[in-house]
Amino acid sequence: MKYINVVSALILLLSVTSTVHAGKDDTTPTLDMGADVFAERCVLCHGQQGMGEGKIPLKIKDYPDTNLATAHKAKTKEEVYKVVVFGGMLDDINIYMPPMGNELTWSELESVSMFVSQLRSDPAGEINRLKKALKSTKTSVDLGREIFQSRCVLCHGKYGLGDGRMSKIIKTPPPFNLTKSSMPLSYLKLIIAKGGEEIGRSKQMPPWGGQLTALEVDAVAEYVHNLRK
Repeated sequence: MKYINVVSALILLLSVTSTVHAGKDDTTPTLDMGADVFAERCVLCHGQQGMGEGKIPLKIKDYPDTNLATAHKAKTKEEVYKVVVFGGMLDDINIYMPPMGNELTWSELESVSMFVSQLRSDPAGEINRLKKALKSTKTSVDLGREIFQSRCVLCHGKYGLGDGRMSKIIKTPPPFNLTKSSMPLSYLKLIIAKGGEEIGRSKQMPPWGGQLTALEVDAVAEYVHNLRK
């Protein structure tokens, strides 16, 4: 295992495995459900066609290849399922791949694994299916905008200019003008999740990692990144 000792790795693996099996539901897995999960969870890295054209790898230098069409690993549906469940906890999978065994139901895990396998064998048909799913699923930026408007405007303002209502009170330092930021997405995710004090910035910036899911943190970071002029 990478970056974690063997004992910790085994505990994590057992935890994810027990959760997946314990959470098995009666919903029949389908390709449509798999496309919905992929649209919500996977396009940010793998892209809207699964060819690695996601927003994150296109913006971050030296990001690992996320093209599912040319992937040399996880060739069968069963192998895909394992990667979706355990992600970068597996020896031969990049650590950027998040484990989703604790976040998705059994039917969702089965469905998205089916979808990825079918996407490789029938790309044209499954890309059309994914397009339909994307039309009914909020994009990452849309989701980020909603969260930003409900949680961040009080300090950073409606357009991220640092002119929210709390800017009249918070002065040392004042809320940051997000349109002037030059930090990479990875840094934005870190400060959103851990807060300012944890990483040596303003203690007025609260940590949101305990209230937002990893997907929501990614979405807010993506939205903030797009505020730049």
